[in-house]
Amino acid sequence: MELLKDEQRLHDANGSNGNDRWNIWLKIWIRPRETMRRILNEPNNVDQVIVLLLVGGFIYGLNQSVLKNSGDSTSLWSLLLSLTFATIIGAIIYYFVIGGLFYWVGKLLGGTGSYRDVRLSLAYAYIPSVITLVTWIPSLILFGKENFTSETPRMDSSIGLLIIFLIFGIIEFIIGIWSVFIFLKCLGEAHRFSAWKALLTFILPFILLVILGGIIAVALGG
Repeated sequence: MELLKDEQRLHDANGSNGNDRWNIWLKIWIRPRETMRRILNEPNNVDQVIVLLLVGGFIYGLNQSVLKNSGDSTSLWSLLLSLTFATIIGAIIYYFVIGGLFYWVGKLLGGTGSYRDVRLSLAYAYIPSVITLVTWIPSLILFGKENFTSETPRMDSSIGLLIIFLIFGIIEFIIGIWSVFIFLKCLGEAHRFSAWKALLTFILPFILLVILGGIIAVALGG
């Protein structure tokens, strides 16, 4: 009897953990600060962090490839393969290096979050990007390489495909805007300050890099 009770408790705990994971993925859209605080107060879910970093990073790479029309100069499979390798390296840099940079800048602005907290905020802020798989997967199936090329003859010849492409684009645009809001809220909660300070934490490193680049350029030019 005791064994059955133990098994039931284990089953309930596993079910609760599963529900908690789904709750995080749903609630972060409307209550990002509260959800992020809950994540930070719990032990690290390493598997979930890895999935978020890799899938979110891959989606980011796809979006960048669209903007750069990368398909004009390479095949679809070569593009996807190169993105896969770049995602692995990029995820490491994003999580540890960029995370460290935002941790340091946030500290200068009065943030009290730990290095771990900031890194977790970066990972979980990828949830909106991961959700765009619901548009990216059918988009790759329907449009293939034309997702990444400047010329789209197959798409242009079909009103239906153009409408679908437009709908996908609108959905991704809305999610993209909302993901910025979620990112700032998550980073702000990690550092225990406002989303406005989180925005400053995000912007300052790039300003410093531009200034540093300008100084180096002037020095080399002189």
